[in-house]
Amino acid sequence: MANSLPTRIRYLEPVRKQLAALGPDDIHEDTDLSALRRVVRKRVKGLSDVEARSALNEDAAELEKWLSKPGKADTKLYFILPILPDALDILLSVQTQQPPERGEASMELPEGAKASKEYGCLSVKWRRLYLSLYPSHREDMHSFAGRFKENAKSQPMSDGNGTSVADVHFGEVSGVKCTSKMKSPKFKRLDYALDVPGGHIVAVLQSTSGDFDESELEALFHTMRVLNYPPPD
Repeated sequence: MANSLPTRIRYLEPVRKQLAALGPDDIHEDTDLSALRRVVRKRVKGLSDVEARSALNEDAAELEKWLSKPGKADTKLYFILPILPDALDILLSVQTQQPPERGEASMELPEGAKASKEYGCLSVKWRRLYLSLYPSHREDMHSFAGRFKENAKSQPMSDGNGTSVADVHFGEVSGVKCTSKMKSPKFKRLDYALDVPGGHIVAVLQSTSGDFDESELEALFHTMRVLNYPPPD
């Protein structure tokens, strides 16, 4: 494929996909770096500190060279370009854990679900579904809700394509649900901006399949909480 990453940096493909799914306003200093951290950790496994730093510097140079070629649409990968050479220090160094600024997302999980937590964010994999919960400040959460509504106005749902929004209530949890769909190729993504006990959460639900039923997971949304917000002094 003409637009494939070069062999040397093909391990960055999961990061490329993650960034491609984000809007331009969603890529900033608080963007989740867990996917990049995971692939970098695998990339440098078994290498000495000097070898790892050298490899990552060469990877960054290869990425910059690839991005500079005409016709490249993956400009969002420029976001990781300054991070990659110093990834050992930025992503993998052992640091004293501080309470996450926006608190910690919590939720009861269905049987068989696998979950990981990083910087207060909760990532859940269950069957073919992927749910991400991001604790948020109130102003940010309402900003997301407003963006969902604007998207629904500019791209209203029609014949199975477009975006729709709806107010939702899950017990003490309430807010806005945004549904984005496409018929061909099949695509579905759900975004939520929610007030929950203890704080606020922005959530994303996707699947490896083109379409999915979210009702079983939503049946547990009433258990969403934000813990330790605001963080203790």
